[in-house]
Amino acid sequence: MAYIIQFLLFVAPFAGFLVWRRFNPERPVPAGLVWALAAAILCGIAGAVWYGQSVSLAPGSVYVPAQLGPDGQVVPHRVEPSR
Repeated sequence: MAYIIQFLLFVAPFAGFLVWRRFNPERPVPAGLVWALAAAILCGIAGAVWYGQSVSLAPGSVYVPAQLGPDGQVVPHRVEPSR
């Protein structure tokens, strides 16, 4: 089911554009819309780069995944300095 939802979310912008072109065949795409979409794409890329940099590990650190402790309790994940 999740794949269907992901596919529909991917196809929705293309389908919307095709419907718009079907009902407005002679009308060109407004320049303001093109600039707004370009700005949105640039903001998305900048946000992805910023997020990737903000959650990255420090150089030389080691990620230790969550584990079961000796008493059966879950020990959360952590980042340790390199040894």
